[in-house]
Amino acid sequence: MLLWTVAFLVWVVSKDPRGIGGSFLNVVRAFFVPPILLVLGSALLYSAAIAYVAHDAGLWHATALKATVYWFLGTGTVLIADAASTTARNSREWLREVLRRVIAVTVVTEFVVNAYTLPLAFELVLMLVLLVFVAMQAYAPYNPTVTPATRRFIDGVLATVGMIYFGYFVASALHDPGGLATRQTAEDFFVGPVLTVALIPFLWSVAWLSRRQEDKLHEHVRARLMRQSVAR
Repeated sequence: MLLWTVAFLVWVVSKDPRGIGGSFLNVVRAFFVPPILLVLGSALLYSAAIAYVAHDAGLWHATALKATVYWFLGTGTVLIADAASTTARNSREWLREVLRRVIAVTVVTEFVVNAYTLPLAFELVLMLVLLVFVAMQAYAPYNPTVTPATRRFIDGVLATVGMIYFGYFVASALHDPGGLATRQTAEDFFVGPVLTVALIPFLWSVAWLSRRQEDKLHEHVRARLMRQSVAR
C-alpha cells in the first residue's frame, strides 16, 4: 500500500509540480497544527504506556512491535480522528461504533490480511485494486451522477478482494495449523483488539472535549447572531 501511495503521489505531483506540490505542502502544514499534534502525541504516549505495562506483565514482547506500530498508524489514528470528529451525541452510540470497528477492522481485517501474506505480485495487484475502489467508495456519496448500480459494483469488487484474502487465510491455516497456533501469532492477533479497547478511555475523553468545543462554538455563533439581531 505504501509503494502504491508513493507512486501515486509522484505521478500526481509530476502533472503539476508547482500547484499540486503547493497544495500538498498546505495539507502537511495543516496536519502539524498544535491541537492535532497534541492529540496524536498524547495518544502515542498513552499507547506506549499501555505497551510498557503489558511488557512488565509479560503480555507484550518485542516481536509484537511491528503489529503495534501498524495498529497505531492504521486503526489507532483512524479511531482518534473519528473520536475528534464524532457526531454521536451519547456515549452508548459512540461506544457501539468503536466496538464495531474493533470487530470488523481490528480483529477480522488486520489479522486475516497480515497472518498469511500473499506473494508480492498478488499483493501489489490487490492493494492497487483496494486503494482505487476504496477511494471510489469514499467519493461516490458526494457525486450525484454515481448510480446505485455503480455503488453496488464498487462494493462487490471490494467484497471479492476481501473474500480472496479470507480464502487464502483459510487455505493456509488448514495447510499449516501449527503455524497459526504460535505465541507470536496469538500475540499479533490480540495486540490490535486489546490496544483498541485500552484506548477507549482516551478516545472517550477526546470525543467529550470535541463535543464541548463544538457546543461552545455553536453557543458563540448563536450569541453573536442574537447581538446582531438586537442591534438591527
